[in-house]
Amino acid sequence: MRYSSKILGLLTIIIVICCTVTKTICPCEAPAILKIGMSEIEINAPIFLIDSTSSKGMKVNIWLTTTDHTSFPINLETDYYYLRSSNLVRAAIEGKFTSINTDFANGIMELEIKNFPTWNSGELVDVAVHLIDSRGKKYFIKRDSLPIQTSNTK
Repeated sequence: MRYSSKILGLLTIIIVICCTVTKTICPCEAPAILKIGMSEIEINAPIFLIDSTSSKGMKVNIWLTTTDHTSFPINLETDYYYLRSSNLVRAAIEGKFTSINTDFANGIMELEIKNFPTWNSGELVDVAVHLIDSRGKKYFIKRDSLPIQTSNTK
C-alpha cells in the first residue's frame, strides 16, 4: 500500500506540472490576419525612435483593423502587447498599452506604447497583441520584422 500512495502522489505532481499554463513572449504561431467569426482583423505597427528635446525613447502605434472596414466583433478587448527584437541579446518585453482608442463601428482600434526603451534604428521587431473576446476566448495577432524608423517629429 505504501508504494501505491507514493506512485499516486508522483502521478499527481506530474499531471499538475504538465497542466501548468505559462505565458510565452511573442507567440510564434500568431497570424498577421486573425479571423474571429465573420470578421478578419489585420495588424500594422510602425515603430519610431523619438529624439526630441523633451524626450527620448521609442513610440509604437499599433493599428488593428477589419480587412473590409466593417465593425469589430462585439466586446473584443486588448490585454497586453509583446515586443521581440531580432537582436536576440535583447530580452522580449511585454506590457500594457499607454492609450487605446477604438472605433468599433468602423473596425479600427489604435493602440499606443510610449516611452519604451530605445533600441536601434533599422532593428527588426516582432509585435504581438493579446486579445480577449466577449466569451473569454484568447487570441494573438502578430506582425513580424517591422523596422524601427527614425523620426524627430513623432
